[in-house]
This record gives sequence, C-alpha cells and structure tokens, in this order.
Amino acid sequence: MDYWFGNLINEYILYKIIEGIIAILSMIIFYLGINIALNWKFINKEIPNSNELISQNQSFYRSTMFIFIAGFFMLVHEFFEGLEKDAPDFVTYELFELIALSGLVLFLYEWHKILLKLKKNILISR
Repeated sequence: MDYWFGNLINEYILYKIIEGIIAILSMIIFYLGINIALNWKFINKEIPNSNELISQNQSFYRSTMFIFIAGFFMLVHEFFEGLEKDAPDFVTYELFELIALSGLVLFLYEWHKILLKLKKNILISR
C-alpha cells in the first residue's frame, strides 16, 4: 500500500483507520438490524399477510447484489487469511472485510427504507 500513499500515511495508520470504519459499520449494522426487527413487528401486527407487499423487483435485485458483494468479499478475506505465507499484508485483509461490511450495511439500509415506507403508508391509511 506504500505506492498509493507514499510517505503520507503508513500501513499501521491505514490499518487503524480501516479498523475504526469497521467498528462504525458494525454499530450501524446493529442499529439497522434492531430497527428492521421492530418495524417488521409493527407491520406484521397491522397487516398479517405483509409478505405480499414486499414484492418489489428493483429492491430485490439491489438487495441481492449487496448480499453478493458482502459474501464475495468476506470469502476473499477469509481465503487470503488462510494462505498466511503467501498472503497479502494485513491492510488488504481489513480492506476486504470493510467492503464486505459495506455491502451488508447497504443491504440492511435497503430493507430499512422498504419497511419505513410500508410503515408510513400504514400510518397514513389509518
């Protein structure tokens, strides 16, 4: 990674920055997960058969792509960790993990938007 940043930043500082971003993404995942669970519980109380409402093709394709990104980069992260001897540096490991967690955050955010829109429609129709 030295050829990207030169003397501006060393690998240890870059590693710590990526670790900090990963910690923030983990907190966002936790928040969105709880928020989605609570919104889903509210929607199931109001509309017992709410599965029919969530048949939006564009959101499904986007969600599928985000999960693919998360799974692929987590797989690459774990694969390179297993090589140990011929593996890239530890910053590259964390970069793959960062990309994977970003895909997961985007997936959860997509579902958060869908459920928030459904909840808003339910409250307006009352």
